[in-house]
Amino acid sequence: MGLLRSFLFVFLALLVLAFGVLVGIDNSAPVSLIFLDWQSPALPVFVWVCLGLAVGFLLGVGLTGVGTLRQRHGRRQAERDLEAARRALKATRSPDNG
Repeated sequence: MGLLRSFLFVFLALLVLAFGVLVGIDNSAPVSLIFLDWQSPALPVFVWVCLGLAVGFLLGVGLTGVGTLRQRHGRRQAERDLEAARRALKATRSPDNG
């Protein structure tokens, strides 16, 4: 099953790569982006699309990482609170306490 999954992954990766090459060949006309008064250097459309995808990927990874760190911190705090509550409960149930 693992071999089939690896083969499928490689096949899909090559298919995506081939599609990307075709898109790159088809969109090779240089364009410059204009934002307010700033004008970018003229680069092929494919480069701009790849840059946009890369920025989106990095933002997604960054935001996911921040969310994961917040969840880990919250879980650790909850585990500490639970352990403190267990110790307090054990102290109230001990026979030499009452």
